[in-house]
Amino acid sequence: MTTQDPGHREWWTEWEEEEPLFRQLRLTVRQALLAGGENPADAWAALTDVGAWDFGTPVDRGGLDLGHEVVTMLSEEVGSSTQPIPLLGTLVALDVLGVLDTHRDLFDAVRGGDVPVAMPGRLPGLAGCLATGLTWRADGDSAGRLSGTAGPFAVGVEPGALLTLAPAEDGPLVSLLTLPSPGVELRTLTDRGGGPTAMAVLTDAPVSAEAILLRGHEAEQALRRVGLRVAVYQAAMLIGLTAATLTAAVERIRSRRSMGKALVQHQAPRLRVAGLLARLDAVRWAVADAARSLDRHTLTSTEAAGLLALTAETALDVTRDAVHLHGASGLGRRSVVATCYRRVAWEALRCGRPTLLWETAAGTPQPT
Repeated sequence: MTTQDPGHREWWTEWEEEEPLFRQLRLTVRQALLAGGENPADAWAALTDVGAWDFGTPVDRGGLDLGHEVVTMLSEEVGSSTQPIPLLGTLVALDVLGVLDTHRDLFDAVRGGDVPVAMPGRLPGLAGCLATGLTWRADGDSAGRLSGTAGPFAVGVEPGALLTLAPAEDGPLVSLLTLPSPGVELRTLTDRGGGPTAMAVLTDAPVSAEAILLRGHEAEQALRRVGLRVAVYQAAMLIGLTAATLTAAVERIRSRRSMGKALVQHQAPRLRVAGLLARLDAVRWAVADAARSLDRHTLTSTEAAGLLALTAETALDVTRDAVHLHGASGLGRRSVVATCYRRVAWEALRCGRPTLLWETAAGTPQPT
């Protein structure tokens, strides 16, 4: 994780034109993440203390309803901190639970930070479609059973529940399995940089009627709404990870010397860094604009798909080039560059491959 003073960051991680209150909120979130140090659980607790899980929660459910622009900022700062916490799963769970009249106690537990929610496999699709690796089977002893393997997902904070998506006979099915749960196993993957990750292995895991949040047409409509939001949040997280990678690479070339002067003073690396910064800056503006479009209810699925495809490609390209700029030491498991590079490698695919997202972007806008 980066350990920089929140008041001293590189210019490409700052927004000089932000309104004072928004800027102060960003610094509050940044300080909370820094307070976690090397421990993701401490960062989670610090975010909970500043009320991060209330940012997007409706006022009538006890939240602050600060808008998608603020939640997007939260996602970017979490990405920039490189903390492997289950952010998006928790945000999706709050979004889904927040519109239901049932599961009030569970909603309050998630909102209070007591039940971090992980979302294994693919995030909700922009058209409500699913490709999660899980299969659903109706069962007489319970509402049904889930089987399959999905992942990876971050487990720097031990999840208290899994939000699962699966295709059923009548359409998508959304369920929330509190852990531990019969038939559900989290298999921790080897941490080779990028933070702790795991796969969820479900073997005829029983799903009670109470654990099912949405299904059928109602679930499809909700997933379309959530899919638009998650696309922007995920893009913001990728931007944060990319900015952290560039920060580490620039610090490295500032400290290295060649031919009697710092490497950063040579024209070739300076031009290369300038090109990477230009790409990052352009995508950051696009993500910020998409967040404002979400608040205005004008963002379409084709626009969100194009944004996410562009952001994923940019994150993959820039982090790869940052590894080359940093040098061989950047491949060490605990290096910030290696952490971001490996994390981006799988985070960039959680909403689908960029080529498929570009195809969605070229299609007809989906109703929301």
